[in-house]
Amino acid sequence: MKRQFVCLGAVLAIMIAFTACKKQSEETKPLSAKILGKWTVEKIQVATVQETGRTTTTTNYQSSDYMDFKNNTNNDVELKLASNTILGTFTTTIGDALFLRFAAKGLDCKVDQISENKFQFTGTVVGSNPKVTETYYLYR
Repeated sequence: MKRQFVCLGAVLAIMIAFTACKKQSEETKPLSAKILGKWTVEKIQVATVQETGRTTTTTNYQSSDYMDFKNNTNNDVELKLASNTILGTFTTTIGDALFLRFAAKGLDCKVDQISENKFQFTGTVVGSNPKVTETYYLYR
């Protein structure tokens, strides 16, 4: 009889442990976890602000163009646009800030929108004069 109570208690303890574990919701995930994986690039808007005014250029891309945030120790990011593939790194900070570093430029980014299927961010090219911002529209 004592053995049955011990077994029943063990089974109940295991059941309580499994039901107490909650899956982390999308809203509470850190930005670094939300952006991981391959995103298709829909378009990129480049805005240049000069004394004479603001100029905006929009480039639409094909479904084969992508940005892939890798889950590795270097936080690598791969950007493929047309026949060009650019490798870089990314870092995230508290407050959903994102920094992208490519060989030719750095982008100090602010996340405009992120969900499981859409990711939009605007990055200022570090050191650009005149000021250049790039808005990336990604989906999966």
